[in-house]
Amino acid sequence: MVAGYLVTLGVVKTAKILARAILLAGGIVGAAHAGERAEVWGWFASCEAPKMNLEVRLDRTVIYKSTVPICQAERSTFQRDSEHQLLRFSFTPKRAIVWKGYRDDDSNTTPPNQPIDGDVWLAGSEPDVLLLGVSFSVQRTGYMNTIHIAHPFQRDQTEIASGLFIITQPVSLAGARP
Repeated sequence: MVAGYLVTLGVVKTAKILARAILLAGGIVGAAHAGERAEVWGWFASCEAPKMNLEVRLDRTVIYKSTVPICQAERSTFQRDSEHQLLRFSFTPKRAIVWKGYRDDDSNTTPPNQPIDGDVWLAGSEPDVLLLGVSFSVQRTGYMNTIHIAHPFQRDQTEIASGLFIITQPVSLAGARP
């Protein structure tokens, strides 16, 4: 009788553990689906307002500038939207640029007067920020690939290499800071 009770008790414990695991897994899956439905920030998704200025500066000189419309929508909207754009630009710095932190070497340097290609794209969408992918390359050799965190209603600045910055800010703040 005791042995039968222990077997039954073991089955009940196993069933309880299994039930908890199923409920937990269902909660995780539900949260993941809710995350897909949550409104997140994105750009170029038929957005009208607000707008965000994006600048790339080298030694306080603007080398690229664009204004992009941003808005909030369900995450799946931005994942399937064909309007995503890659912002591409090139510049030729008058000085060498030392790149640190991306490649295996401690640093790499591009010489003065070397044309450099830059790309910016929407790398991720979150409820309170846009994650912008930023890369720089020379003749298809990558020197930097990183993320710039852009808040929709405040100015953000990321130093990519010494003196090379990406700056984002809402259009309403564009005249507020140099």
